Amino acid sequence: MMISLVGWLGTLLYLANHAYISTVENWRTKLYYSGNLSAAALLVVQSYILSSWQALAINAFWMIVSASLLMGMNLTRIPMTKKSFYLAVLALLTWVALAFLDGTLTKVFSTLGWTSTVVFCLCYLLFTAQKISQRLYLACNTYAAIALLPQLWVTENWPVFCLEVIWAGLSIWGIVKSYDNVHLID
Repeated sequence: MMISLVGWLGTLLYLANHAYISTVENWRTKLYYSGNLSAAALLVVQSYILSSWQALAINAFWMIVSASLLMGMNLTRIPMTKKSFYLAVLALLTWVALAFLDGTLTKVFSTLGWTSTVVFCLCYLLFTAQKISQRLYLACNTYAAIALLPQLWVTENWPVFCLEVIWAGLSIWGIVKSYDNVHLID
């Protein structure tokens, strides 16, 4: 019961934080990274107890990146480019396609979950390093959240499952909202 409450608290904190950057144009970075650090720590504990390894890996990575940023590390020097990110995503999608060809649902779910893990981690790292736009970050979050759902269902990690459903919706909303802010003629 207690571990479930920890998971739900982490989920609510993440959702509030993601809604914040999806809806507020000039959001405060320290507030955002502090919220991510706290939410990630709660979900690392819960995911470890449930043996939900993809969710644990994502949240541990987000926790490390958020803590690094709060300690003043400059991630803009990371030597990864948008092009290498696109190549990594292409390789991951190829891996998913090959898993579908294999035909076993368990392998497909696991592969989708691990591609989600990599995309979540890479896009968070590149977003915090100011190497990708907020719109691309939200688009990648949409894919990663949806791709993780089957594996979360299998591991019965309900707080993170609900988090990812709403996370995908918030990401889509943020993308749509970003287009509303584009004015062709002033």
